[in-house]
Amino acid sequence: MKTKGFSLRVLFAASSLISFQGCVSFEWRGGMTPSLKWEGLGKDKDRFAETNTDQPKTIFRLSGNATAEDWPDFRGKGRLGIAPEQGVELDWKQEAEPIWRKPVGAGHASIIVVRSKVFTLEQSEELEILSCRSLKTGELIWQYEQQEKWSDSMGGTGPRTTPLYDSGSIFLFSSGGKLISVDAESGKMIWERRAIDADYDFPHWGIACSPLIVDDAVVVSPGGNSSAVKAFDAKTGKTLWNSDLQGKGVYLSPSLLKLSGENYLIAGVEGKLAGIDPKSGKTIWAHPWKIFMNNAQITQPLKLTDDAFLLSAGYGKGASAIRLRRTSTGFETDEVWKSKNLKTKFSNPILVDDHLYGLSESLLTCLDAETGELKWRGKKYGYGRVLLAQDKLLILGNTGMLSIVRATPDTFEEVASHQVLSKGRCWNGPALVGGYLVVRNGSEIACYDFAKR
Repeated sequence: MKTKGFSLRVLFAASSLISFQGCVSFEWRGGMTPSLKWEGLGKDKDRFAETNTDQPKTIFRLSGNATAEDWPDFRGKGRLGIAPEQGVELDWKQEAEPIWRKPVGAGHASIIVVRSKVFTLEQSEELEILSCRSLKTGELIWQYEQQEKWSDSMGGTGPRTTPLYDSGSIFLFSSGGKLISVDAESGKMIWERRAIDADYDFPHWGIACSPLIVDDAVVVSPGGNSSAVKAFDAKTGKTLWNSDLQGKGVYLSPSLLKLSGENYLIAGVEGKLAGIDPKSGKTIWAHPWKIFMNNAQITQPLKLTDDAFLLSAGYGKGASAIRLRRTSTGFETDEVWKSKNLKTKFSNPILVDDHLYGLSESLLTCLDAETGELKWRGKKYGYGRVLLAQDKLLILGNTGMLSIVRATPDTFEEVASHQVLSKGRCWNGPALVGGYLVVRNGSEIACYDFAKR
């Protein structure tokens, strides 16, 4: 299961009137050419050193379990990337100072926040770790460890999936294909199941699909020759069903969409996307979706109307609005419109008032969701993550820069920009709870308070 990663590092040391030392490494940030990364001593290292919180600058607003609303899942509730009401007025222009900053292990897992606790997956040498930290201080509360490790030439080392909270449990899908339920308060394992076939063929990027709760079932979609999607009882881990969908796994995480009055579990394998009965695992309909190079479906399908959804991808593919139509023999899918102006390689688009906002490769764009018409092109923000908070887009770029843009189709308007993480590669999704924004990359995790002061 483990693969070797590629790394080229060059050490420098010199002295005369000016002295410096450090190293240069190459890493992929999302484009097809690697980026040069300087790791040395200097202002950036000092600025992003660990921050102590023995004497907090502000009073922590979320006492005990009384939070504004949790961020329990990959991309938040419903996997939509839309922040709930924060309970405070937000000010994105104020100076960004962390209330805490801590080191974290490698990996691309996003963050979830539940009852003032921060959860994520990270790598420490040969151990894959589910960590639980205090939202107030960043201090480690507990960690659940297992002997697993993934590394590949493009993405580097560490887990790619994001943990999930439901009914007192944290569910994680490990790099080795184990689905595990852990008690959210104690960090003790409740149950563990192998959720991949014995002959499973790992994608070259590893397992990247995050688990999903559907009623009383936890669902994973790693792909496979016998069953690409599997459902387990959330309380016991007992197998509920194995899907009839088969095929090689993709990066895409499963999601639940209500289309034409019915709930469908949406999952992908190489070359197609399927609508599955969430109670039985039976495939109800499928839509071909082939992507140049490696068929690596990454971004989530997005509901547009009662019977239509959006598919989008990078690698030159673009976006398509797909309508699900009932026929006398079942279902068919029709393409309503397509556009090359929204090529979402890593980042999922956001739907706001019938308009789509997303990173087309690295360029922020806005499209009319009904017609696919381009409304505007903004700036290049790198291959990052996009969230919506009230009427603002939060863009966390792959160099740790947080940018705030108004979600309006009239014109592109950037409100503010803050360097919230060191400039190491950041593909990790943030979480926003009660005005507290938690961000991480492969080496550090930090919390910022953007409540208006």
